[in-house]
Amino acid sequence: MVDRAPTMTADAGSAPAAETTTSAAGTAAAPLFILPLGRGTRGKTWWVRWAVDRALAHGREIVIADADRTNATLSAYFQSVVTPPSADDAEMRDWFAAFVERQIAEQFNALIDLGAGDLILKQLAREIGLTAFLDRYGVRPVAVHLLGPDPDDLAYLHDVEQGELFAPAATILVLNAALVPRNRAEKAAFQATVLEHPVFLKALERGATVVWMPRLAVAHEIDARRLTFTAAEDNKIKSGQAPIGPWNRQLIHNWLRDMEENFAPVAHWLP
Repeated sequence: MVDRAPTMTADAGSAPAAETTTSAAGTAAAPLFILPLGRGTRGKTWWVRWAVDRALAHGREIVIADADRTNATLSAYFQSVVTPPSADDAEMRDWFAAFVERQIAEQFNALIDLGAGDLILKQLAREIGLTAFLDRYGVRPVAVHLLGPDPDDLAYLHDVEQGELFAPAATILVLNAALVPRNRAEKAAFQATVLEHPVFLKALERGATVVWMPRLAVAHEIDARRLTFTAAEDNKIKSGQAPIGPWNRQLIHNWLRDMEENFAPVAHWLP
């Protein structure tokens, strides 16, 4: 079973479970169940780190679940990350079910990072009818697909879209420009392989939204220090680390600005 899920706050500490959020119109908004999806090295955990950092920087509460059974890294960046008790399939299933039930009961926003290609989601989604189940209990499911210019990146999208295994109305198709070779134009790299692919077009036809994730040339400055994006921008480095120079901090600032602009059309699907 899952203990009471700790909720992340702006100071990265634990707090009581989040109350239901309120929309700009003043009406209660459904809590978000955000599930990033994609093959390995497509930028899934990178995007998760940005989404969580963005929420915390604005003082919004979110429960982070790191269920990556082979490469759990979120605890290096954020405190109070929820994790399964083990990588065992049966324990993962029980943990996942208990986590979702806790979200339904406590109405917090949640972001779950599963391992790339982990089959547990497909199994559970098929068993329970995950999208309809969450909708029925007032939780908004959000699928975030991280894609590069390789047509094989569409395989997971095809699998979960087929038969609406996990194909919620709130589906974001994130095109990761960092995966494009530097000698190629970004749109051209994606055009024939992804943007014109039947799987991609079918997702668009049913209402998925496309968002570009720009390249950050100095990503290594952040990863090497295990910093959040806002900490790196503000040069809030850890003890013993070399400072990040003002030039690179400006590049990080510009990237954060571009991310905010690019994701503005789907901001209501983010924590």
